[in-house]
Amino acid sequence: MKSKCLLVILSVIGLIGCLCITCSGDTQAPSTYDVDKNVIVAVYSTLENEEHIDTVSPYLLEDSVHISSLLHYPGDDDITMPFSFSDTAKWAEITEKNLNKRIAITINGQVIYTPIVKMKIDNGACSVLLNSNKMKKLFPNINFEKIISEKK
Repeated sequence: MKSKCLLVILSVIGLIGCLCITCSGDTQAPSTYDVDKNVIVAVYSTLENEEHIDTVSPYLLEDSVHISSLLHYPGDDDITMPFSFSDTAKWAEITEKNLNKRIAITINGQVIYTPIVKMKIDNGACSVLLNSNKMKKLFPNINFEKIISEKK
């Protein structure tokens, strides 16, 4: 009986230890970089074939948005560019009608991101991931390599 109780106690202690290790992942906040830039963002339907993704005209939504900052999450190789559409109702309609479909997001006329819509977004929020090439085109004065090397 004592050995069973001891075994149960040791098992529970081991489980708690494992949970503490698993749940104590790196929770560092992202680094923020102020950019203060206006860009034209457009959202398009897409057609996919084996080789590439094509945008379908006309655009579903076009908006001039203000980019106040860029975010870099520790360990990521990309930069997150958050922004909000001013026409929240239209963005909600687009995301609802395109659930589980790919859309194209362009910035200043260049396709930047082609995500698959996973949920309706009611508040106008959107973000895109920028790799080094896209980052340099949109924000030539920001040192992308320095951002990525920080806090890795």
